[in-house]
Amino acid sequence: MSVNPPLRGKTPSSPQATLRDWSQALRSPALWMNLALEDLRDRYRRTVLGVAWIAISFALFVGVKVLVFGQMSAASTREFAIFVTIGFGAWSFISSMVTDACGAYLHSRAWILGTAVPYPVYLLQATLRNWMVFALVMLVMAIALLWKPTPWTPTALFALPALLAYFVTSVWLSALLAPLCVRYHDLLHAVQTSMRLMFFITPILWMPGTNGMLAELARINPMTHYLAILRDPLLYNTVSFASWEVVLAINAAGLLFGSLVYASTRQKVAFWI
Repeated sequence: MSVNPPLRGKTPSSPQATLRDWSQALRSPALWMNLALEDLRDRYRRTVLGVAWIAISFALFVGVKVLVFGQMSAASTREFAIFVTIGFGAWSFISSMVTDACGAYLHSRAWILGTAVPYPVYLLQATLRNWMVFALVMLVMAIALLWKPTPWTPTALFALPALLAYFVTSVWLSALLAPLCVRYHDLLHAVQTSMRLMFFITPILWMPGTNGMLAELARINPMTHYLAILRDPLLYNTVSFASWEVVLAINAAGLLFGSLVYASTRQKVAFWI
């Protein structure tokens, strides 16, 4: 397969050059799809269950958390189980996407130094790899929803645009964090540490309620809103428009800054890495 090289060297970092990189990458889906698949094959090579371990480990983790923390929740067991399943599933995807976005270029160092493949290929590789994992997690989430304590309504369809919002976030995260983490290696560790801390202040294992410190903490935490746009329609048959406003604002800012960072660093990545 022939792929034109991205504009490097003395070529200015213009919007046209950035669009050209992305256009070339999007015209070569087989490349980044196969790279993402190979990543998963390598991760589970020589195992009996293969990628099924993704769903199994997720289900076991959720089961243990529901068993332990469910005793402390005022909600019913069914409500709390689905609350944790959807919340932890969405959190796992976003958290993994953030950390993998940081390492997207570092993970593909040999390719970057040895080929002229457009850089968005590596960003799409990281994005698709995480969506493949999330697809298996969503199977467990779908099974859990069979025990949903409330009846199904058309409001549940709002989960679909939530997934679209997640996809947009995953793209700009890669474009923003991949070059920055190549330039500043400490940023990778700072992000990983921050995500570990964020887990405990995000309503995944606890319900925030409407008043008090936890409720206020949840309101100012952007991860709360990312979880709410997916969890609320599926579990509570409601749509949090306030959360949608936050997520859309974050995505708009993320796309802007992601584009600027990619355009300004695309010529320097090969030297930094």
